[in-house]
Amino acid sequence: MPESGSPTPAPLIGNASTALPFGHRARIGMISPTVLEVLPYDFYRLAPPGVVLCGVTCLMEGWAADQYENALSQVDKACQYLGEREVDYLIHVASPLVVSQGPGFDRVLIERMRPFARCPVTTTIRSALDSFAAMGAKRIGLVTPFHEVLNGQLTTYVEAEGYEVTALRTVRTRFDNLQNVGVPEMIAAAREVMAEAPQTELLFLPSGQLPAFDCVLPLEAEFAIPVIAQNQADYWQAFRALGITDIAAGHGRLLDTLRASTVAG
Repeated sequence: MPESGSPTPAPLIGNASTALPFGHRARIGMISPTVLEVLPYDFYRLAPPGVVLCGVTCLMEGWAADQYENALSQVDKACQYLGEREVDYLIHVASPLVVSQGPGFDRVLIERMRPFARCPVTTTIRSALDSFAAMGAKRIGLVTPFHEVLNGQLTTYVEAEGYEVTALRTVRTRFDNLQNVGVPEMIAAAREVMAEAPQTELLFLPSGQLPAFDCVLPLEAEFAIPVIAQNQADYWQAFRALGITDIAAGHGRLLDTLRASTVAG
C-alpha cells in the first residue's frame, strides 16, 4: 500500500496487468505527417488492454506539393525504424500525401513500405476505401478541412476506385489548427452534404487531426447511414488484420462490425 498522502500509481496504458510487457498483444506502428495529438487519443479510446501505438512524425507543415515530397521522402527510413522496433502492423496516416500523387498511388506506396516495415501495412486512403466496401456503400459524402485543389484530388481518387462523391463541404481552418475544429461545425457541414445529396450512403470525415470521433454517433442517429472518421478507418483496418475485436463500444457502425465478430465467436 502507498504511504498516506502518496499518489496512487497509475496503471500502465494498454496492459491488463503490470506483470505483462507493454503492448503484449499488439504494437501498431504509425507514420504521421504531422503531430501525434488527436491520433493517439482516438487510438486509446478504442484499443483493449495490451494493444498499443508506436508512432513517428514527418513534421509536415502544410498541404503543398513540396511538403508532400518531403514527407514521402522519409517513408522508407520511417518504415525501417518502426520495423526494427518489431511493430505488428503499420499505418501510413493522411490521405493528402497519397491522393496528391494520383489514383492508384496507395498500392505503389504499400508495396514500397512492406519490405522495410516487415509487417502488414496500409495507408489512410486504402483504409477508407476498404471501410466503404465493408459498409456496402457506393455513394460517399465528404466533410473535409482541405483546400479546393486537395478536395479535387481526393474526389478524383475516390471516384477512380468506383465510388461516387455525392457532395462535399469544407470546414475552413489552418493546417496547424485542425484539432480546434468544433464538433458542431463538422455536424453542420455534414447536414449540408445530406441536404444537397440525400442519396448519400456514407459520410466520411478525413484528416486524423480533426476531433471527428464525436461526430459519428450523432450523425448516424440523425441520418441512419454509416459515418466514418479517418482514425476509425485506420484503426479498424489494423485491428481486423490482427484479429483484435474486443474494442470499446459506442463508436459507430464500422467499429461495431469488429465487436459483432467477437459476439459471433
